[in-house]
Amino acid sequence: MNHRLRFVPLAMFAACATEPATPEQRAQAERRLLAPFAVDREVGCTELRVELTSNFHGNVGRPSHDAKRHSMTREQGDGYVETVWTNLSGAPDAAFVLAIGPTGEIPGAAAAPRTRFRVVNQVRVRVYEDRRPLTLGAVAAGKVVLVREGATPPREVAGFAVADGVVQRP
Repeated sequence: MNHRLRFVPLAMFAACATEPATPEQRAQAERRLLAPFAVDREVGCTELRVELTSNFHGNVGRPSHDAKRHSMTREQGDGYVETVWTNLSGAPDAAFVLAIGPTGEIPGAAAAPRTRFRVVNQVRVRVYEDRRPLTLGAVAAGKVVLVREGATPPREVAGFAVADGVVQRP
């Protein structure tokens, strides 16, 4: 993992938040946490860690799993389930691809923009199942992290993260 971008548990950013009191407040909080992912963006990295509360399950894609090229493990922890996909060869042509963002809830409507990740080595998705503040975040790291937004050329960055509804760039 890139030592310039050390992983800070995303749950720590949300630890000070409180659970929304009304359905309207909850919907507003969900939109705020999804907003940084609702961008036509591609991120290429070696490792990706995603943390979410279960209400965002439908907003986080799961990578395809080819048993000949990938391994997948699942760990049950205290209040969470973590799934880890690993590219056994590390070859770029066996990279994982997944997207995070708003879902197209209206049939026939244009798909909303999303942030897509191409991950060469390992994807970790931790879903919190206990009662806690709403959480949706991601940390992309590695020796090389590339970000392309829209039609712009990709650029190399030290790392890419989204925590508590804000894009973090070291």
